[in-house]
Amino acid sequence: MRDRHHLILWIIIILVPIIVFIKTNNWENAIMAFLGGVIFYLLYGLSWFRRNQKRQVDSEIWKISKLSDEQLEDFTIPLLTKLGYTITKPNDDNPDISFLLTLPTGNQAIVKVKSHKREIGIRLVQKTLKQMDIYEAGECWVITNERFTRQAIEYAKANNTRLCDREQFIDWILKVKKGEQVRG
Repeated sequence: MRDRHHLILWIIIILVPIIVFIKTNNWENAIMAFLGGVIFYLLYGLSWFRRNQKRQVDSEIWKISKLSDEQLEDFTIPLLTKLGYTITKPNDDNPDISFLLTLPTGNQAIVKVKSHKREIGIRLVQKTLKQMDIYEAGECWVITNERFTRQAIEYAKANNTRLCDREQFIDWILKVKKGEQVRG
């Protein structure tokens, strides 16, 4: 679950018993409200966990976990093409970008696909972002089979860079299986 959902649920779990106690002036009712909230939280967490496991199984995400950079790029290109993006390989052999992507809106993005065994840090995002002027692209995307560090996420937000991690791959794979395309 996302941190925000945890925080909201725990605030509710704590506030409801307080409100119950204020209204009824009865500790037993407040404790029962708290236990009810904790049970709800556990059931919600269990259903979230099962949903997440089903998404991973349905998408077969484990297949991309051990791919090399080239294999992950070869996996990503047809996936994005099926989603309605247009892919162009640059003429030069620039190791800092994998391909150019034309969005349904007509904007062009540079894309770097990187396979990794642990979180991707800020350096890869910085290196890729520097290539935007060379290719006159309007956007920058960094795609990985793992997750990004907090610093990379903050840097990307500050520089209008799109980070696509393993969760994004799951979404893309499931959309392709359903036959969906991206909207302009």
